Amino acid sequence: MYDLIIYGGKCWLDGKFEDCNIGIKEKNISYIGKKEEKAEIEINASNCLIFPAFFNSHTHSAMTILRNLVEGNLTEWLKKVQEIERRMSEKDVYWGTMLACVEMLKSGTAGFADMYIHMDSVAKAVCEAGMRASLGYGMADRGDPERAKKELEEGLRFANKWDGAFGRIKCHLAPHSLYTCSLDFLKKVSELGYLKHIHLAETLWEVKELKKKYGVTPVKLLDRIGFLDDKTVAAHAVWLSDEEIEILAKRKVNVAHCPASNMRLGSGIAKVREMLNAGINVCLATDGAASNDTLNMLQEIRISALLQQLRRKPIKFFEIIKIASENGYKAYNFNGGKIEVGKLADLIIIDKKLIFGPRYENFTYSPPQKVSTVIIDGKIVVEDGTILTFDEEKVFSKVEKIAEDLINVLL
Repeated sequence: MYDLIIYGGKCWLDGKFEDCNIGIKEKNISYIGKKEEKAEIEINASNCLIFPAFFNSHTHSAMTILRNLVEGNLTEWLKKVQEIERRMSEKDVYWGTMLACVEMLKSGTAGFADMYIHMDSVAKAVCEAGMRASLGYGMADRGDPERAKKELEEGLRFANKWDGAFGRIKCHLAPHSLYTCSLDFLKKVSELGYLKHIHLAETLWEVKELKKKYGVTPVKLLDRIGFLDDKTVAAHAVWLSDEEIEILAKRKVNVAHCPASNMRLGSGIAKVREMLNAGINVCLATDGAASNDTLNMLQEIRISALLQQLRRKPIKFFEIIKIASENGYKAYNFNGGKIEVGKLADLIIIDKKLIFGPRYENFTYSPPQKVSTVIIDGKIVVEDGTILTFDEEKVFSKVEKIAEDLINVLL
């Protein structure tokens, strides 16, 4: 007998839909087939689609507090955002992350990667929400040796405390970028052997400034200091030459593609088709809600596909689903993102009616805005659109008050 059975639905298996049942034991998928099996909990998925859950591969979850607030390009945006962030408390970050969990869960995201401040609060929120995450304290030494020491100490303290917590949290080191971190600092981070998560080649300004300062582009600079490897997740990677794409592919770097954020801040359009063709593990991400302004991966699927159509470099439906799920799990070393025996039981169920059919087989350009059910670690976290692990109404009221106290002072 299984702990949970999903029966009667159409399952996304190896890039196509198949009629089958899924059996779950503890945290993993244990059975996929057509036999009628029994379980303690049985879900009737008739008229539904079953997918691996999404993984949001780059975000700053507590930025939900700053949603719809700041305009401008990245440089202008950062200045205003950082002014507010200096006032944010651990409590603010906790409730902002809980709000992020509401949005991500309801739109089919089971796991996410985060770099931010007050990361203990982020980890607590992840645990309470029942989600999966790879987390890192956002470090920036800004060329100050004393600050570099403190930043790395905090990054390591957090990682050592929370890595492996509840079987759902992993930790990485998160140096912010080449324009906020010194080369010496980045070398030290790289030598420690942790998974690394960094903003890279997000804007043309970044590329020009670093080339002016060091004589080479961001990708080549990181390669020069030995930072790039299969333990690196590069967020954005918009401004890449063909040569740099080959470097990332050769070093087996993972790329977190953030299409809506790149549009919102006027940063550019990433060369996704070229990166996929080169063999790079491209993942999908929203970035933070201050620069998107949603955390909805279903919307991100549509935007990513449309942008590549604009470039006349189309992405197929099976590719974008893999980018949104399996590739994110792979980048952060979680054994999930695919409906396969032995994989983590992180699944989503979508009622076909939510897609406003009739042709649900390819919803690249017409995705639903929410999902019906979310299963994480073999446990039902969202059922019929309702979150079971925490009180979302309480989250909304707390965030409203925080935004009022935190932001209105600065307006």
